[in-house]
Amino acid sequence: MVNHTTSRILLRFLPFWIFLILFKLAGGLHYSLISPIGETLFPLWIVGLVMGGSSLIQLLLDVPAGHLLDKYGYKKLLVVTTIIFFVGAVCFLFKLTALSFLISLTFATFGWLFFGPGVNAYILSHTPREASGKFISFRDVFGSVGVVLSSAVLAFALTIPTHTVGWLLSFLFLLSVLAIIMSPKDKISVHHKEKIPSHHHYIRRHAFLDTLRAIKKLNPASGILLLLGFSASTFYGTIWFVVPLVIAHSANSGFLSLGLGIFDFAIVILGFLLGNLADKANKRTMVFFGLLIFSIAGMFIGFNFGWLFLILGFLATAGDEMASISLWSWLHNLDREHAEDGLVSGVINLFQDLGWAIGPLFAGIFYTIIGPAWTITVSAIFIVVTWLIYQFMVHRHTDGVAYNLLPRKPHRLRHKS
Repeated sequence: MVNHTTSRILLRFLPFWIFLILFKLAGGLHYSLISPIGETLFPLWIVGLVMGGSSLIQLLLDVPAGHLLDKYGYKKLLVVTTIIFFVGAVCFLFKLTALSFLISLTFATFGWLFFGPGVNAYILSHTPREASGKFISFRDVFGSVGVVLSSAVLAFALTIPTHTVGWLLSFLFLLSVLAIIMSPKDKISVHHKEKIPSHHHYIRRHAFLDTLRAIKKLNPASGILLLLGFSASTFYGTIWFVVPLVIAHSANSGFLSLGLGIFDFAIVILGFLLGNLADKANKRTMVFFGLLIFSIAGMFIGFNFGWLFLILGFLATAGDEMASISLWSWLHNLDREHAEDGLVSGVINLFQDLGWAIGPLFAGIFYTIIGPAWTITVSAIFIVVTWLIYQFMVHRHTDGVAYNLLPRKPHRLRHKS
């Protein structure tokens, strides 16, 4: 009965899964092209600064974005954010200059703003409690299909005129708009009487205190998700800055483009399995080993851009996904009311965007100083620190939560790309 119901719900959301594929394909390709295109216009350290500044803007707006999502609706703002990104893609239709490049990046910045927390909140509000791991794994898998596709065409996109890339991106974002419009309506309305009793948007409250309260009541899952979101995004932000540059300067660009896609290919292969495990296995153990595998693979991945890069990239993402799906499933079980899914997702996204700000900024400075391999290795230290803090936090929180019911994760915008 549960499997039949879950399958029916997943099929009902087919337009939404298509939206995830198309948005991640277009957005991922746009993000992957920033460093190689920017390199032709600016020094690398300025490109890193611009990319980091873009994520910093998102960081400052993540919590307000969460409030707006809860107030105006998840689906509506996903439509808005996709249209904004479409305008950013249109900028590439004109002659490539420093100005057109910066304008496109600016629109892309706001195009990403509601995507991460909007998708997460939309999924959280619709997910059946008995199948949270499976449901969230669908989100991760379909989003990762888009990233794999964007990585597969990256080498080709680097060889064609920028205006042709602009036409391709614009078409994909238009299809994304149609897909999200056709997706099911928000399950919870904050404007009508049918909203759940725990919604309290009609009561004047202090936004900052509300935010702290919402995060604190979902600890330790929420705290670890904040740290994992930051450390993983720092690592992936570095990867997505360094590897496209290596691809642009390499004769074997097709293979390296495949290597860039291995991170999300691992999710496509393992996502459903890990989603099932998140509903059944000991989640505390899954988070422990997931972070450990992520840490070790991340530390060594940069020293070989051949087959070893593919293997370690696959292992790194497998560990990341093992930990993050389990944590999001845990969070989902702790969140009984789902009155502030947008706010909680916005705060978690804030820490992710902090990582996306630091990663490219760090990579832009150190790429020419210590080289691509060590730049990636140093960025993985943040993951090691997260694993160590996890041990401390979990031992502190003995609140009787059944770890085998651990929660799941609305995927982190794992790759903006």
